[in-house]
Amino acid sequence: MQTTEIVSLKLPDFWASALINGDYSSFSYPEDYKEITDFIDHYKKELDFNTVFLRSDENGNIDSHFMTFHDARDFGVLACDVIEYHFFKIEKWKLTLP
Repeated sequence: MQTTEIVSLKLPDFWASALINGDYSSFSYPEDYKEITDFIDHYKKELDFNTVFLRSDENGNIDSHFMTFHDARDFGVLACDVIEYHFFKIEKWKLTLP
């Protein structure tokens, strides 16, 4: 039986529109756009960006909180409000010849 692995990352809340809907119109500075595109380029072989989801409570509220050390820090994003995004991990198939 095949199982699907889910990867959870704490990323800036202001990335939600771009990651979930593909809408980058909220980025007004080129360096902000560069940070998210660098993140996607780094993870595009590992994570499925076609299906990004968030968990919410029974009222549809998504929990966000301020963090200094989050999963986008290596891409130049400073301390900010983050939410936990969930991605499907891309399965790597191995072909074995007889």
